[in-house]
Amino acid sequence: MKAAMINRYDELQNLFRRATSGVAILALLSACGGGSSSGTATPVPPVETPRYLLGGTVSGLLPGASVVLANGTDKVTVTANGPFTFAGKLAAGTTYQGKVDSTSVGLGCSIAQGAATMGSADVGTLTVRCLPVVLAGVQEQIQQVGGMVRDAAGNYYIADAGNQVIHKLGIDGTLSLYAGVMGKKGVDDGPVSDATFSFTTGSRLAIDHQANLFVSDYCHAVLRKITPAGVVSTLAGQRRSSCEIDDLEAASAYGDGQGAQARFGLPGSLITDANGDVLLVDIHQNAIRRVNPNGVVSTLQWTYAPMPEVSSDFLRLGRLAIDPAGNVYFSDVTGGYIFRIQDGVAVKVAGNRSQAGSVDGIGGAASFFRIGNMHFNRDGDLLLVDGATIRKVQADGKVTTLFGPGLLDANGQAAGFKQLSAMVLEPSGAIVVYDLGRHMLRRLDQDGKLSTLPALPGHIGLVDGVGAAARLTLGYARAVVADAAGNVYLADDVNKVIRRVAPDGRVSIFAGIAGQDGSINGVRGTATLEGPVAMAFDREGSLYFADQYHGQRWLALRKINKQGEVSNVAALPISYGNRFSLAVDQQDNVYWVNNAGDGIYKRAPGGEFALFVPFDNAIKVLSGNIGTRDYISTAALAIDRQGALYFEDVGHHVIFKVAQNGDVSHFAGTVLQSGDKDGAPGIGSLPSSDYFPLMIDANDNLYTGGQDAIRRIDTAGVISTPQLGWSSPVLSTFAIGNGVVYGFTAQAVIQTPLP
Repeated sequence: MKAAMINRYDELQNLFRRATSGVAILALLSACGGGSSSGTATPVPPVETPRYLLGGTVSGLLPGASVVLANGTDKVTVTANGPFTFAGKLAAGTTYQGKVDSTSVGLGCSIAQGAATMGSADVGTLTVRCLPVVLAGVQEQIQQVGGMVRDAAGNYYIADAGNQVIHKLGIDGTLSLYAGVMGKKGVDDGPVSDATFSFTTGSRLAIDHQANLFVSDYCHAVLRKITPAGVVSTLAGQRRSSCEIDDLEAASAYGDGQGAQARFGLPGSLITDANGDVLLVDIHQNAIRRVNPNGVVSTLQWTYAPMPEVSSDFLRLGRLAIDPAGNVYFSDVTGGYIFRIQDGVAVKVAGNRSQAGSVDGIGGAASFFRIGNMHFNRDGDLLLVDGATIRKVQADGKVTTLFGPGLLDANGQAAGFKQLSAMVLEPSGAIVVYDLGRHMLRRLDQDGKLSTLPALPGHIGLVDGVGAAARLTLGYARAVVADAAGNVYLADDVNKVIRRVAPDGRVSIFAGIAGQDGSINGVRGTATLEGPVAMAFDREGSLYFADQYHGQRWLALRKINKQGEVSNVAALPISYGNRFSLAVDQQDNVYWVNNAGDGIYKRAPGGEFALFVPFDNAIKVLSGNIGTRDYISTAALAIDRQGALYFEDVGHHVIFKVAQNGDVSHFAGTVLQSGDKDGAPGIGSLPSSDYFPLMIDANDNLYTGGQDAIRRIDTAGVISTPQLGWSSPVLSTFAIGNGVVYGFTAQAVIQTPLP
């Protein structure tokens, strides 16, 4: 027994000599039953896991502004530029993802290096950059008026084809969101707060005597109804998933029926009658369809009277109106004639195509520029908007101009209209019109006095200045590019200039003389432009641009050097399209494309343009998976640092890559599938857009998108949707430079840092 005790004692001495901590000793003592007279082990303190701080820096915050940053549920509010840290600490090996949770109104922020795995030290590399969202101009709440109606109480409902919503303009002048989700396209029914809409060029709005609103969905081929209680439903039509006109079947396939049994081709202009029926134009069928309150669809039966003076090209339906007796009036699709259906026969009321412009007269002696909305007034006369005029048409075909160029209102004020597109008549006799050319709502009251409604005062024009003091032209730029310093350039072919927006928001004319077209070369202030429609920078910072004379197919390639001097470079290939793109590579090769061309053209320095990529080569890449589209339609080019060329085909919804030797490959997107799905080629999808540009950043990531979203495509062709700090603006085009994405909206240049 004594020997055993001695052996145990020797073992303990050896352990003491080898032990690195008291933990092993305590464990052995416990196993032996020793170390305590009571037989209870001494508690072992837990080993604390090391934890580390997560943080970074914020820049660009304006005085009084703040940004809320989040990592999961851990949030921190930052009110000053400089370093920040989250309160919670993270253990090594923990993944984190810093995000911008919210910002002050008017501020856009993004976070770089926000996602990684925590190591064995504090992290302070999250980089948050903030910018004021509006760089120049004024951002209106209403982006693009797509229709306008008035209820009996005096409230106006305005379809916004930019934001994809319906606004309500109350009798007190308050503008609010009535239906839809800002910036989100769709065809979802339900409460007005959740429903989505797809307002396009052909979509229209109408209202009945019960204050039900009706929306023609040109894209999804349905007629939708909004009750006064705020419930959206699909009244009639079989929903179409594709918005592509190329996918339409023969007109005979679109038949009558009830609800979803009926099919529309391209539903457009609509009006309600005294019975609560909706009459709408089906553009694809060239027919007038009637939809009763139960959703039963029928087709009006009528024929044209013999009219040898009217070409068959002008016998396609445009806008609708119904007179107090229930007779249907319609304009032709070009807006040059007015017809009336009586006893099943359509007769011409007024109009001719032998003289241009808006000319008063009777019947065929009168002419129209382009008829827009039409409504019958309380006296039974047809009032309509026609270009820059408001006109009246009597039953006998007599056409007179009520207000427009050359006429003054009761206060001696000139109209100043540019392009009227929508009109509503008030019971008092007042007329409210939307001037697309000035983005204004104007009201001509019953006493002949003209005023501007505060809800849409028209903050556009050609006015230089800084920030909100500047005005941008007509809510549209043919092209937008940005340089490495963050200057933004707008091609304004209406005013024959290229405008520049500096990083501080200062807007000025970079090239050309406002309102003076020409092709004179020279320094800034003396050179003239015909109409800039595409732009691209070369490696030295010179700006190349395509100059188009009055929409003709002959264009010139011109250049503005860093000193501001304009010179001619070469003639561009004859181009029949209306959308164009330029790109310049590191060797100063210039590439050119238009949306109605046969391929991409290339010009080497000092040479002439020659066909580089025939579009037939791109068609072959698709291996027959082209549907009904045996052509390529693109107006977007980009070049990466290795010299690879990219172009987007809006018809097949894919992006192609062209190697320097001209070989073409499918780079991103899924053939014939439009949408917003992220993923690799064949999985991810690109939006159905109207020739949105392709841009490229310093890391060779491509960017494209549509009206409501910017998409990123990495160097492997994988599509993702970055979180941008400007919420959901409606863009007509965009550019990238200096780590910032710049968007052009209806009235402003906006910006947000790239994440």
